[in-house]
Amino acid sequence: DSKIKIDTINFTGDKNIGREIIRGLENFEKSDSKNIFDLNLNSLKQYSIVSKDKKGNATSYKLILTVDVYLTNKINNKNYEKKFKKETTFNSKNNKFELDQLKIALEENMISQILQDINIFLGIIENDL
Repeated sequence: DSKIKIDTINFTGDKNIGREIIRGLENFEKSDSKNIFDLNLNSLKQYSIVSKDKKGNATSYKLILTVDVYLTNKINNKNYEKKFKKETTFNSKNNKFELDQLKIALEENMISQILQDINIFLGIIENDL
């Protein structure tokens, strides 16, 4: 059982990231704890080209996912905040479909890692309660 109950979740930024993180925090929404928090998430996804070939075609990319987490205890108004950031570089693919599939898989993996980090962060907060 969690010592934290998340009452309201608001998110801005990338909808896919927000939706996946909210889905991963459902157990905190169902908690019957008296330590009630509001959660605000702000997410950002950045793709950039790292290198190009002689023709100017992208040969490698960088993907950066950033999630800012703001928690407010509704009982005592104590605030907690933390930034979670994951980044990776990857090579381009000749096939656009394969490149898109790679981007999706990398993004899902990085969101999962950020969600694990958020759960650890919430566990640390629980220990302080």
